[in-house]
Order: sequence, then C-alpha cells, then structure tokens
Amino acid sequence: MPRLRPLWLLATLTLVAAACGDDGAPATPDADTTPPADADGRDILVRLGDLPGLVSATEQPTDHPGYRRFDIRLEQLVDHGDAAGQTFTQQMTLLHHDDTAPMVLVSTGYWNYYGDGLSELATVLHANQLVVEHRYFASSRPDPADWSFLTIEQAAADHHVITEAFKRIYHAAWLATGASKGGMTSVYHRRFWPDDVDGTVPYVAPQSFGAPDYGYDAFVDAVGTPTCRQALEDLEVEILTNRRAAMEQRATQQAATDGWTYGRVAVGPAVESAVVSLYWAFWQYYGIGYCDAVPATTASDDAVWQFLDAISGVNSSSDQYASAFEAYYFQAAYQLGYPGTVDDYLDGLLLYGDADYAGIYPVSVDLPAFDAPAMHDVDDWLEADGSRLLFVYGEWDPWSGGRFPLGDATDSLSLTVAEGTHGADLSSLDADDRAAAAARLEAWTGVTPDFAAAKRQPAALRPPPPPRPPAALLQALRLRGR
Repeated sequence: MPRLRPLWLLATLTLVAAACGDDGAPATPDADTTPPADADGRDILVRLGDLPGLVSATEQPTDHPGYRRFDIRLEQLVDHGDAAGQTFTQQMTLLHHDDTAPMVLVSTGYWNYYGDGLSELATVLHANQLVVEHRYFASSRPDPADWSFLTIEQAAADHHVITEAFKRIYHAAWLATGASKGGMTSVYHRRFWPDDVDGTVPYVAPQSFGAPDYGYDAFVDAVGTPTCRQALEDLEVEILTNRRAAMEQRATQQAATDGWTYGRVAVGPAVESAVVSLYWAFWQYYGIGYCDAVPATTASDDAVWQFLDAISGVNSSSDQYASAFEAYYFQAAYQLGYPGTVDDYLDGLLLYGDADYAGIYPVSVDLPAFDAPAMHDVDDWLEADGSRLLFVYGEWDPWSGGRFPLGDATDSLSLTVAEGTHGADLSSLDADDRAAAAARLEAWTGVTPDFAAAKRQPAALRPPPPPRPPAALLQALRLRGR
C-alpha cells in the first residue's frame, strides 16, 4: 500500500510504537527527558490511569523539549443518549507540558493527522495540547458502525466527555481549536456544551447551509486577480479538450510506480475530477504567489501533468484516499453541507456523472436525507448567544465564502489574513489584528501569547495543513446537488 502524501495525509494512521528508555522516560532526541513536576506529586502517566473510561495511555517519543507525549484511548458511547449501549474506543494524543498551564483541545475533524505536531495556539501559549480523532475516522470507528450516530451532536458529546475527564488533571484555562473541518467541529462542540472551554479559536472554518450551497459562487468567482483566474480556467478547458488521454496515461503510470489503486473511482473520472477541482485547489492551497507557475495552454504534456499533480493530484481520488475520507462524505451529505460551484466555462466538457463516483460512498451505507436545520441551529446559537470566539480566515481561500457570521456574539472576533489561503493563521495577521487576537487570548487564559515562539518553531515540528478531501469526493458532491 502506498504512503499517503505527507503534506495532506500523515502516516499517523498507523500509530508509532512506544519508545522508552530503561527508566521509562520517552526517547526524546536532544531534549530534557526529566518528567515535569505534577501538582499532586505523582507522575502524569500514573495520573492518566485514573481517568474515567481510559482504555490505554502509552508514552511515545516527542521532539518538543519540555513536553511528554502520550497515545490515549478512551471508551466512548456510540449513542450518548444510551448509557447501556454500544461503545467504541476514541484515539487522541496528549502533549503534556505543565498541568498548571492552559490546555488546547484540538479537534481534527478527521483522523489524528497531527502526530507530534504542536499547534500554533499551544506554541504561543506554552500550553498543553490534546488532539482528538473524530468519531468514525480511522481507529475511532465503532464495529459494527451504525452511521446514524455520526452527527455533530454526538461528536460534541465525545468532546464533552473528554473535556470533563481531563479537567481532573488540567485545571487552568481551556481553549478549543481546529483547522478547516476541525475548526467546524470545535464550534459544534461549543454550541452543545458552551461552558466546556474558556474560548474557541477556529481556523479557516466554513459553514454551509445546503447540499449544495451555492452561496459560495460569487466569492469564489472573485478570488485573486482576473488574469490568474482566467489562466486557471483556460488550463482546465485545455486539459479536458485536448489533454485528457495524456493525463490519464500519466496517472496510470504513477499508479503503477507508486502503488495507487483505482477500484472505487476509475482513472478517467479521477482525472476529470482533479481537473474540475484545479481552480478551487489552487486558491485554497497555493494562491497569488503561484500565479506565474500556471502553465500556458501551449505548455508540454509533462508540464501540465506536473502542475496538475502538485495542485490537484489525481491520486487524491485513489482507493487509499477515498477510504480515509468516506466518513466525511457521509457527514457532508447528511448535516455539514458543502459548496456548490457552477463552472459555466466547462459546459459540455464533462464525460462523467454521479454513478461514476459512487465508490466514494461508505460501503453498504445508505445516505440519509440532508438535515437542513442542523447548520441553521448552529448559526442561530452563534449569532444570538455565542461568546469568546476567535475566527481567522484567508482572504482568497475559497472556503472563506462560507465564513461563520458573528452576529451578536460577544467578546468575539473574525479576522482575515490578507491574500491568505487555507493555511491562514494568527501569526500571519497584520500587526493590529494580531494584537487584537493576542489581547483576547490573554484575557481568556491569563497568558500573554508569545508569537515569536511560533516563528522559532521548526516547520518539521508543526502540524501539517488540514487534509484535502479527494477531488472525486468533491466532484461527487457537486454532481449530487444537480
């Protein structure tokens, strides 16, 4: 089986084995391995053993000086309304620094792709960090799986149980955060359990009100510059008109070399969906600084392939990616909704329909009707009763077309990184906005944010960007709405 692309899907789907020295301390290269002192005098690993519902806590190596890393597994109810019902084991990663420091609760929204990555919030606040894998993803899926319990309310209850358990150890301020779908998840947690944390900091989190939601269209059509937008559209038309066979040939060669398989979605539809997603993916992940890299319509097949592979890879629709994202497809179709974009310039050029993307559905699972009130309920709560929320968006990230409105939310901010992408963060804000964000974080936690620490942190020790859903999945969602 090939490795999923490191930037987008980490090898943390397979947990790293515990690596301890003879004295039980983590094997931490070039770091002080002396266990931090705990308030009650017991080692943190011993104290973790007292958590209700704990299945296991295993120490793992970390590259973060002053931290200890633990792989945690906690028993959760599949249906939090049925205390005697089925359970599953939910995976999470704890980076323990000091139990008197704040706790940053990270919702991934997907599997636990963070690994040993330390989030921006935990870095600037010198905080503890607890990363939670979302229910029904990777190793946190019930067996057998009743998909009707994959709802935002049940997932919020998972996070409530986790918060209540870990507050037995961590008594300082708590912040909830996450990026993209993880940011959405942190908002849903707050909607159902508003008193669990002292503040919520969602990064690049969209809200969609339909399946599809065509409210994104006007925003997406205006991102970037007219010249760059036109170059991307022209390239898509060129590929679908004249380069389809060449791209399919290269995708087939890549699959043979790297081990990708296309049983759930065939290579033809995978190529077409990658091309259709090229415009969105470019602005989401790369942006204005890469406009000069867009190939001309006269470029060679190799140049076109290299660009397509880098920006909107065909292999993102391979079996390996599709299986990792099937729970997201269910959620998007059921409650989360998704953007609907109308690409008129591609009229008459598409060869594939909904049936060609059926393989991205969860196997043998009937999709429920779209639950339209779910997102309206979240929006009503946020605009009327929300408080202590700090949103950050990228100006030209297509997902910013679905930014959460603050309405009458109190003690809250929604900030924008100029010309930013889906990688927007607090450190990238202009000085005034960063200062405003810092003031909120200090008020909520009692800690002055150290944004210089984020700059000092090596890139290899930061978490990767949120995973990008397969192009085939996005195309299936578009087609499903038509």
